[in-house]
Amino acid sequence: MPMPDRFLPASLNPFSSRPSNAPVAADTAQASTSSYLRPSEIPDPHRVLSEIITHSHLQRGARFTNNTRSAIVRQLFQTLWQRPEWASLFLPLEHGHIDEEGEPEVLPRADNLDSWLVEDHVGSVGMKAWSLTDTQKRVEETRKRARKEPWKKARQGQICGKVFQRFERTFTCKTCAKLPSVVLCTKCFKSADHEGHEVLFGQSYAFSASCDCGDPSAWQSGPHLGCSHHPPLPDGEAKPPPLPSKYDVPDPLLMAIHKTIVIVLEFIIQTMQHALLPSEYGRLPKTEVEMKTTDISTGDAKDKRGKGPWGVVMWQDEKHVLKEMTRQVRDALGIEWTVAEQWVREVDEVGRKTLIVSENPTVAFHTANMIQQIDAPVSLRLASDVFREEIAGVLISWLHDMCQCAIGGDDTVFKRLLAKALYEPRIRGGGMGPGTPLAPDLKELEWGKLMGGHDVRRMDWLLQLDSRLWKKAKWEMRQIYCYVLLFDLEVRKDLACRLAMNYPRLIEHYLFQDRELDTSIIFSSAYLIFTNGAVTAYATSKAQLYNTVIHVAHAWYTGQVIKNEGNDRLVMPPNPFDPNDTSPKGRLDLDVPAFRGKKGLAILGHLRSMFRHKEVRKMIVRQPHLFNRAVAFINMFVGIQPQKREQGEHIEYEIDWLRAFVILGDLAKMCREFGESFQYATPDQLLASMSVVSNRVLCDMMLMSNTLDKERFVRPVEHDVDNVLIRGSRFTLIKQSVSRIEAFSFHHYMTLLFAEMTKATRTVLPFENGLIKGLSFKQIIERFVFRAADPDDGERMKLMIIEYPMQKHVVLSQIRADMWKKNGAAMRLQCHHYRDMSLRETTLDQEFFMLQLGLCIIDPFKFVVALIDRFGLAPWFRGNVNDSALWSHHGTEPKQRIILLEDFILLMIHLVCYPAIIDGWDRDKITRSHIVHLLAVQPMSYSEIYKKLPERSQETSVTPILREVADFREATETAPGKYSLKEEYYDHVDPYWHYYTRNEQRSAMDKLLERAKKDTTSTTEPFILPRPLRLPPAGQPFSNIADYLGTHVVADLVYWAAAHCMHIANPDEWAAIVVQALPTDYKDSPQIPTWDFLLDYSLHLAMIALAFAPEAFAKASVELKDEEGSHSTFQNLWLMQTNSAFKSFKPRVDYILDTIVSHLPSHYTTDYRAHKEAEALLSISSPAKPDPKAAAAARQKAIMAAFTKQQQSFVAMMEEDVEDEDASMEEETQEKLESHGQCIVCQEEVTTKAPGGMMALLQPSRALREVVTDRDWFEESLLAPTSLDRPTRYNRHSLDPDHPEPAATEGYPSANLKFGVHMSACSHFMHETCMGNYFDATKVRHTQQVQRHHPENAVRLEYMCPLCKSLGNVLIPVDPSATPKKPPLVIKKEGEMAPSLSMMIRRVSSEGLLRVADSQRIWDHHVETGEVIPWFSDCIFSIHSLDQVHRKANMRSTSRMADRMRSLVRPLSEQSQKIRGRKTHMYLPDDMVGYTVAMAELTQRGLGGGILTNKVKVLTVAEQINEMSMKLIKKLIGLLQLELDLYFGPSFDRTALRVGIFARFLPDWYRSSTLPSPLLLRQPLGMVVEAAAIAPDLLQSVIVMAYYAELTRCMLGLSMLVKKSLATNLAPSPRTAPPKDPTRADALSIFSGFRPIMQPILRNAGPFGDSDGVLSLLSNDEMLSKLLYSHTLPFLRRCAIIYYAVSGTYPVVHPSVVESFTPATSEYSRLLKVLGIPSPKETLRDSSATETPIVARWITQWAMQGRVIPTLEYPGTYELVRLPKKWEDIVLAYSDKKCGKCKTKPTYPAICMFCGALVCLGGDCCSEGEQGECNLHMRECGSVVGMFVDIRRWVILYLYAGSGSFGHMPYLDVHGELDVSMRRFHRQYVHVGRLDELRRATWLMHTIPHLTARKLELTTDGGGWGCL
Repeated sequence: MPMPDRFLPASLNPFSSRPSNAPVAADTAQASTSSYLRPSEIPDPHRVLSEIITHSHLQRGARFTNNTRSAIVRQLFQTLWQRPEWASLFLPLEHGHIDEEGEPEVLPRADNLDSWLVEDHVGSVGMKAWSLTDTQKRVEETRKRARKEPWKKARQGQICGKVFQRFERTFTCKTCAKLPSVVLCTKCFKSADHEGHEVLFGQSYAFSASCDCGDPSAWQSGPHLGCSHHPPLPDGEAKPPPLPSKYDVPDPLLMAIHKTIVIVLEFIIQTMQHALLPSEYGRLPKTEVEMKTTDISTGDAKDKRGKGPWGVVMWQDEKHVLKEMTRQVRDALGIEWTVAEQWVREVDEVGRKTLIVSENPTVAFHTANMIQQIDAPVSLRLASDVFREEIAGVLISWLHDMCQCAIGGDDTVFKRLLAKALYEPRIRGGGMGPGTPLAPDLKELEWGKLMGGHDVRRMDWLLQLDSRLWKKAKWEMRQIYCYVLLFDLEVRKDLACRLAMNYPRLIEHYLFQDRELDTSIIFSSAYLIFTNGAVTAYATSKAQLYNTVIHVAHAWYTGQVIKNEGNDRLVMPPNPFDPNDTSPKGRLDLDVPAFRGKKGLAILGHLRSMFRHKEVRKMIVRQPHLFNRAVAFINMFVGIQPQKREQGEHIEYEIDWLRAFVILGDLAKMCREFGESFQYATPDQLLASMSVVSNRVLCDMMLMSNTLDKERFVRPVEHDVDNVLIRGSRFTLIKQSVSRIEAFSFHHYMTLLFAEMTKATRTVLPFENGLIKGLSFKQIIERFVFRAADPDDGERMKLMIIEYPMQKHVVLSQIRADMWKKNGAAMRLQCHHYRDMSLRETTLDQEFFMLQLGLCIIDPFKFVVALIDRFGLAPWFRGNVNDSALWSHHGTEPKQRIILLEDFILLMIHLVCYPAIIDGWDRDKITRSHIVHLLAVQPMSYSEIYKKLPERSQETSVTPILREVADFREATETAPGKYSLKEEYYDHVDPYWHYYTRNEQRSAMDKLLERAKKDTTSTTEPFILPRPLRLPPAGQPFSNIADYLGTHVVADLVYWAAAHCMHIANPDEWAAIVVQALPTDYKDSPQIPTWDFLLDYSLHLAMIALAFAPEAFAKASVELKDEEGSHSTFQNLWLMQTNSAFKSFKPRVDYILDTIVSHLPSHYTTDYRAHKEAEALLSISSPAKPDPKAAAAARQKAIMAAFTKQQQSFVAMMEEDVEDEDASMEEETQEKLESHGQCIVCQEEVTTKAPGGMMALLQPSRALREVVTDRDWFEESLLAPTSLDRPTRYNRHSLDPDHPEPAATEGYPSANLKFGVHMSACSHFMHETCMGNYFDATKVRHTQQVQRHHPENAVRLEYMCPLCKSLGNVLIPVDPSATPKKPPLVIKKEGEMAPSLSMMIRRVSSEGLLRVADSQRIWDHHVETGEVIPWFSDCIFSIHSLDQVHRKANMRSTSRMADRMRSLVRPLSEQSQKIRGRKTHMYLPDDMVGYTVAMAELTQRGLGGGILTNKVKVLTVAEQINEMSMKLIKKLIGLLQLELDLYFGPSFDRTALRVGIFARFLPDWYRSSTLPSPLLLRQPLGMVVEAAAIAPDLLQSVIVMAYYAELTRCMLGLSMLVKKSLATNLAPSPRTAPPKDPTRADALSIFSGFRPIMQPILRNAGPFGDSDGVLSLLSNDEMLSKLLYSHTLPFLRRCAIIYYAVSGTYPVVHPSVVESFTPATSEYSRLLKVLGIPSPKETLRDSSATETPIVARWITQWAMQGRVIPTLEYPGTYELVRLPKKWEDIVLAYSDKKCGKCKTKPTYPAICMFCGALVCLGGDCCSEGEQGECNLHMRECGSVVGMFVDIRRWVILYLYAGSGSFGHMPYLDVHGELDVSMRRFHRQYVHVGRLDELRRATWLMHTIPHLTARKLELTTDGGGWGCL
């Protein structure tokens, strides 16, 4: 079925030249059977396919099932695989091809329907049809792994064209891209080389873009074009190689494929032409009769309508949340919640879902009505139509699948055949079918002719039926169009023509039908057309695309819409405005719907896209009708929304300015892009077009057209302006008072267009020495552009053409002067928007250029006077400047007039000093100038610089320029990275730069003056000279821009400005003038305006003029004005020079005067020179003034010398005082020490008499980690550093292929976390009584602000510190215990030894014999495991105290503070019994104090803190912990002591408790009183805490015994760890090697040869019978030594912390010990020595050692009591979940992962930063009640705190017990900045310092509650913390 050439190029015909009826070879035509095909006896599989898709709804009860899907897909492939050899062309089934699961890759079988369905691992549908594309991809991967050649051949010059789904991630290389809209898919980016480029990582927000990889029109030419999947063309080739004329595919197969495609397309069209439009969703019948009789659109014959069954379809909806829709579906159908939720998810994913098919119309109607109740889109139709639509969806998916497949290794075969079928007309007889008449929007297709008389093709049907499709089908059709479009340029051109023919109808569907705008074809396939210049130009020439788009835009914005019951149509072609209609109907009306939304911006975007292309631009300049059509369209918008300046009352209703400004940006940019077309014009074409535009501008101004509102705008008239600048001058100018203007509009687009066209004269007009055929540029404009009949008309036209730009500058100045304040805030907002940098280049800069043009083509004197007149400043440039009446008769305040004067003078400076526009600077030069001037003000971050750059500068990479001109300061933990200007570029800075604000001018000037002071040695104040003027080259059109500087005009401007500034010399007189000029009703205190800025600008203008034409300015400066009492400019400057009021301006005044004098004859300035000579003689005769800098330095030196002497005297005096210290000083010191600090509430001292405590937060915690019995985690224990007090942490990142890490160790399993209570304090104190009052006030606030989410929870007794806003809930008493205690042991003297353990045992034994009568009484106040009863959380002192009198009388406040703490611990203890694995209550030394000490220790792991701190050697980790934490630990131990006092009272003898400590460690010491529980079941650290609280003097001995108990527990625990971790004999996963450990050798020596010691212990008491076998799993003794070392080191570190907190030092610190430590000494060795612990290896080998039998007794006792294996802690550095170096890696890695709970892809995926689990954030799917999955997961992982990475928004979610907040991720871009929510799309890289701060300061130090509370404290929003 060959296709006509005019619809498809003949080169795309894939069939051979052989006639279709030629005989086929017998071997090819022979039929055979296949193991995966249906037997060939069945005739014509295409007929079978037609019957299945046409009639299957009759056989299946119109219920579409997966069996139907698989049957259709099977038959589709059977039409292609009719012969066995054909199947091998689709999939090379060679031996050895296996899939990912190791199974052979085979085709599905025809006799097994289930094999045609596969599981959908990405979506939520469950099952999907078998995909040939996926199978081919797996085969390719197999071939790649086998290192075979790819079967699918990559074609050079091919474009990727992948269509992005919403939120799909994309890459953009700004270095390589031609346009900012160019993007790459992830696969192409990873396969390309963009190393070192500026790459952006963003996401697609709609179906609006496709991957541009391989498209030469999108990328700069070079090696970076394309990727390995889409290789670029060889150098020198512009077009891809032509498609083969003949494929290696049999013609019968090609015919079969083509026939299948035709059948599929015909069915899709036949079905969808009867589908509903989106506007018809929800139109349900009101009665059952209406339901059966109404002609609902259907494809069934008339006799089958109204008989059922009925189908209810729910459509995608963006208005309702998942939970609401699920509830409605559940209630409507009576199904389970999980089923309803799954269906709603399918609706969201697919776009529709058939809810029910029923024979009962009542049931069907009830279901549809229930869904419609919440205004959700639903349709009720015949089930046969619904069934056919489901089949159409399957067929579209099949086409989408096949477009990605290769046939015979070539992926263009199917695309060519599909393109052929798309461009063919529909089959005759296929027709409209038996259904109802088609909708009105399809009538043109039904008639067979499109707009313009074009024949209808299948492509036209599909395009116009697109709005009737659903989400998934639309996306697949987008992809199909892309595949067909991009595989060949000729096809792309033809499709563009079809799109042009259907464009009006597609826009109508977009404007009136589509519910989800981002799914419209206007946003996707149209993008592929309008972004290609050749394609757009072809469609314009062949199908009038250009005119069609303009017609559509014209109709939409003029409101030409025909209403037709949901089928609204645009009037095409639109009717032009009646030129004779002067009513509002004759011009644009802003009340039409087009201006109430932004839909029309898509049409304007299409127009702008066309104007950007060189091919279209050439057509515009060569075809006047195209130019005139666009000009007429743009001209409609001129002058819209006029406004008048309110001078009386304040306006009542402010103007709705957004309606007009919504299109301003696009129209202004369109004018620029449209005007740039004339760069390709000839001189005649350019001048003729400029004449057309100027004529329209002038006609509009003269009200000769209906563009402007003739009731508002006034026809310009002329008036004479006399005596301005010079007496006797007179000019005839346009009369217009902007201060009283009746109609001012921001919208003058024709002027913007004229400006851009005028710029083209620089390159188009062939100037030679400034002339063209003897005519200057000015004469050319007058003669060929304005075509003036006489010179007066020409002058008038030139003034009129710059009228609107002048008005615009004046109005903006007046708005700045607050002269439009009575028009409301709307006027200021319009000004701000108009001046915005994103628009400025196309709006205000264009009008600024028009003023520069006026200065070039109008006499400068006349131009300046016209500008003065427009500013309303004529009275200030004539007459007597000292006349006070000048300020009181003009209706404005003096301050406002001065601002206008300033802006006028500054504008005159800018007109000649800013040449970027008029000289046509290239983009890099403009960008460089902007960056230099921005950084001259202050150092800036990249984002601050970027947002202040022009729009086109933002489109390309500015990084190279930034590196060239600026130095970069790296980001820190708290400050972002910033750029500062390099010193050499300050010479390029102009402090009066065009874009500077007043403040920026001042800052830049200060910077330059500061540098000048450093660079000069002169004592005079420096000043900044103007930069040399950068004028256009001579002979160019605008080279005369600065000529006015050589005339009297500039001198006159300086004269009048300087004359007014003489008021500075008389401030009192000026203040009186200002007060007199104010209106009588002025009530505020007047602000006297200053003249500083005006004088500043005037002097700068004078210096510019002197640099340009010094002699002319000098002569004019001494001329006197013919005004009474006036001075010349020279005289005024001389007065300024001698008046102190002008001191700040003196350096510049001196320079100007000296320059003038040097260029004048000597007799002109005789008096001045005489005056200067007199001053010089006077300065010589007077004594020289000392250098102020030298004098200041001398004074400073003298002060420092005196200070040093006083310091020495003070030190000597203090030494004497210390030696002679008396008793009175000791008493005062003692009194001072009794004060613990000031109460933060009442500011009184906290003392024993006024008791109080340290404010602290008690919170449950699960941060401590128990070991994981896993091989990879076992390896982590082996790699733990040997000295944790050194900086041994190293950075490890996930998802790094170059440095792989074990996936199992990315996050710590939440099942291996240990529960405890953590205490943290904020260093502030509070009285106990003040605490009660403050907490009562907190509760009162909660009752008053009931809707607020408060930062604290009163139920949990929480409060906020009044000063630092930390969260707290308890007070830790700071008073010491009244019970006397002996101090801890400290050995400082050389030669002194610590008492041995046996000596201490004897000493305690003697003490017990003397003071404990009965050894049985030792355990009276202990439980059977040895814990002290008062320290259990269930002990209530008010009930259990043994001395209630003492508790109530002397310790009342302490008791209340302790009870407050216990009231929080007690419920935690009861609720956590299961988590802790203990049935007893919490024991405070273990679960609170010990836990807090452990957290303080592990927080410092691997950080170091320096070997030297304050020049004192750091011995242990205790000295690295901050002072506040150490103080807290000391007070917690003090709290335990106070609780003993509360329980026992002062009279109780504590000897039994002291003896009990040792008795617990020595089971055989008191045989009659031995506890039944083994010691090894206790936590040794808890017993150390007990000793610190009960008997500090015994602490060192207890640490020794506790250490050996810990070592014994470790040996037992290691046996279990080794057995479970190494039994599988698996090798550890590869990982990053740690840095070299200098103390490793010393560390391993501590336990070297320990295996013989450990073997008998495990053999006699181990948990396994084969203890030797367990140890044999350890490959060497070094591994055993390292394990013992790592697992016992944390205990030693914690003991050192406790000892240091109690005593402030260590047991053994004499110099010889300290000096023996070297850098190679391990931390373990240091701790053993300073704690006085004997070496474990020597001790346990020595049977005579005291510790050896003790350990043996512990083992025996443990073996007899059940052998419960002790749990081990993880010994390494604690890390959060391992994050990748680049943010994009984690986004891509989790893009397709499903939540483990709901089994769906989360909309907002989040990762737990503790364990690495993936959870759904903010979704209803996994929530329980009001809590989402993050809160639910937090209970199992972090207890009451949680940290989650919100991957999509790229923030950290902090959770704390029902509250929460958001924080920044520790990632920065290459410019050192945060990019919250990735709004700038810069690639983010991990910042190591911020990551460590997050790990240590936020997580390990337990500050999440404080962080969330502070965030909540800052807001009073009633919406909850989620609104943050």
